[in-house]
Amino acid sequence: MRSDRWAFGGMIAVVVSLIAGATSVIVRDQAGSATLWIILGMGAVGAGLAARASSLAVVVAALLAGSELRDPAPWATWAVAGGLLFLFALRRPRFDAVAAGLVVSGTTLVAAYLPWLSSDSGGGVFGLVALVAAMVGVGQWVQAQRRYVVAEVGRRRQEAERRREEVARHVAEERLRIARELHDSVAHHLAVVSVHTNVARANLARSPHVVQRALDDVQAATQSVMEELGVLLSVLRATGPDPAPSAPVDTAVIDDLLQSFTGIGLTVETEGLDHLLALAPLARTAAQRLLQEALTNAHRYGEGDATVLVEAPVNGYVTLSVRNAWVPRETASAGSGLGLVGMEERVHLLGGTFHAGPDPDGFLVTAQLPAIAPRTSKETPA
Repeated sequence: MRSDRWAFGGMIAVVVSLIAGATSVIVRDQAGSATLWIILGMGAVGAGLAARASSLAVVVAALLAGSELRDPAPWATWAVAGGLLFLFALRRPRFDAVAAGLVVSGTTLVAAYLPWLSSDSGGGVFGLVALVAAMVGVGQWVQAQRRYVVAEVGRRRQEAERRREEVARHVAEERLRIARELHDSVAHHLAVVSVHTNVARANLARSPHVVQRALDDVQAATQSVMEELGVLLSVLRATGPDPAPSAPVDTAVIDDLLQSFTGIGLTVETEGLDHLLALAPLARTAAQRLLQEALTNAHRYGEGDATVLVEAPVNGYVTLSVRNAWVPRETASAGSGLGLVGMEERVHLLGGTFHAGPDPDGFLVTAQLPAIAPRTSKETPA
């Protein structure tokens, strides 16, 4: 009970009232009155019952209230009755508390107006009824405040848990994005480095010019990797709410990407690259990454050629397809499949569709990306 300050305070009030009643009996030289000691004993028993929120405590409170009207000795009998009722209302449901108040109030009224009681005994009945109502009201108010606090603590705990889950989800998504960026930016350039390194090794003794050109391409690819990693690290170190925007992807960027694959021996046929300009900025970046990954896979697992087809916007979407000749085979260089997973995640995050798999003409990677339809001259405001 000590952990409950309201219950502890109510019990202290009951004990102090009992002590005051016992003192009044001694001061008035009424120690020989058995009735007074019975009333005090009932109060002590009622305190024990109220500590367990027993319904018998209500019966004791009703008897004490009735005895207060018949004989106001010992002192503070009314306070003991009110304290017992408060302790009961503090720990029981509303219906029980209201019923207890009605029982004590009814007992008080009956005791006040029975014919054989003195007519003077009804003077304090309204005070006792008011005390009963106050004790029931205060007990239920305290209980309502506790329920509110418990509900508020639970709500805040759930909110904190939701925020922790949201932060964990954002961290997981950011890790996935970083892993995807690293894969997309490094895989192609490492393929370039590997091819030109082999060329340099094969021509090391007989053709220094070829070796020099291959090493220049290796250096350029390495520099590109370092630049892209630098951009990624700058985003990770940024303290602002939004990362710095990346450079826009245009036809020049796509041409450089295609030339880098041509330099490592992949024959790429293209059609409709200008339609990439109709893509939204984020979708255009995704298209570049998709081309990079699809052509890297075509170089690693294909037959040395690939076809890139970009269709005009239809229903707000641009369709990008990359097809290459492909023969299923078991090799030591088989990939993990994370590149395809990364492409699919990029496209789905933009609200597009993605498919990759073998078809009768080879291996096909196709994606639909959201476009921004260009304005015609008639739509341009005057």
